[in-house]
Amino acid sequence: MLRNTSRSYGQIARALHWLCALAVIAALVVIELKGNFPKGSATRGNLSFVHIQAGLIVLLLVLPRIAWRLSNPQPEISPKPSRLSVLLAHAGHWALYALMLALPLLGIAFIQAKGGQVALLGLPIPAFMPNDPALGKELKSIHELLGNVLLWLSILHAAAAAGHHLLLKDDTLTRMTGPMR
Repeated sequence: MLRNTSRSYGQIARALHWLCALAVIAALVVIELKGNFPKGSATRGNLSFVHIQAGLIVLLLVLPRIAWRLSNPQPEISPKPSRLSVLLAHAGHWALYALMLALPLLGIAFIQAKGGQVALLGLPIPAFMPNDPALGKELKSIHELLGNVLLWLSILHAAAAAGHHLLLKDDTLTRMTGPMR
């Protein structure tokens, strides 16, 4: 089933969710690893490249993901959660979407403002920022701060899904994974 049903997410929603998750995890892991290598080293440069590519992939995936979410009904959770729980879940999801949009755009912006070019697998992204190193430094700081917010919000998201499955014993997690034995 490609589309969502009243009981579970469809294959497209699941694929977009897990591909976004993998790209976000890749971006976060490689940027953390990057700090372990000396500036100017080939390994550090390669990790930066992978981080940028993962971020651009997130940007490419999140737009159809949001469109798909808006055009498909969300499966109901059983047993039905409290209104507060639903409100917090919606707020968390939309915050994740906003961060998955903002972070790659900020990344592109700060690289371009610092005079660099950004390319997705060799295809250059048109410049939309003037060469302004001071602005680039500020945008990089915001990018890093929001990256940390994304890290912690992602951890909270995964913990909430696990908590729903293990403690509340509802089908929040299995709607996105399928049955778990």
